[in-house]
Amino acid sequence: MEELNTVTTLAVVHPKMNLSAIFAGWVVAVGIFGLLFTGGLALGYTAYGSDSAVAAGGIGNGTATWLVLTWAGALFVGGMFASWFDGKDDTTMGTMHGVTVWGLFVTASALMMAWSHPLYAMGSMITDGATADASYVAMRLKVAFCCILLSLVTASLGGWLGSHHIHRVYHLRTYARSRMR
Repeated sequence: MEELNTVTTLAVVHPKMNLSAIFAGWVVAVGIFGLLFTGGLALGYTAYGSDSAVAAGGIGNGTATWLVLTWAGALFVGGMFASWFDGKDDTTMGTMHGVTVWGLFVTASALMMAWSHPLYAMGSMITDGATADASYVAMRLKVAFCCILLSLVTASLGGWLGSHHIHRVYHLRTYARSRMR
């Protein structure tokens, strides 16, 4: 009697990220961020008018709050668009697309701030005549932390929802085709 040897092979398929979808989501996030942030600053400065004493105290807190909300909203939409542009019905990869858009946005922002920091430092020394105290630096770091953390959550949620939307659109098309027959 012959003995049969069977070998079972498990094929592991790794999902691939769509870099053009990630880049498109990042471009959308940057555009929305620029639009919302500039519009919010314009409204804030218009509301305070020319009273520099009121503007100096209020615009700092309002700008910090607006910055956090703008980052979160822009990266939510950017993550959603990256997942949507990918066109795959995979919520895990949609979430990863959102996280990758977030990473690209944070990296580009950090590089931009590192490049422009000497310009801002010279401008503040010229206008203030003194260096910033520790509480001011701590407040700016807290705002940056909140921006980065909240935008990570919203970008991944946007990516997840974007891929979920593809799933729903696919089923609506299938349903519409079956109804036409």
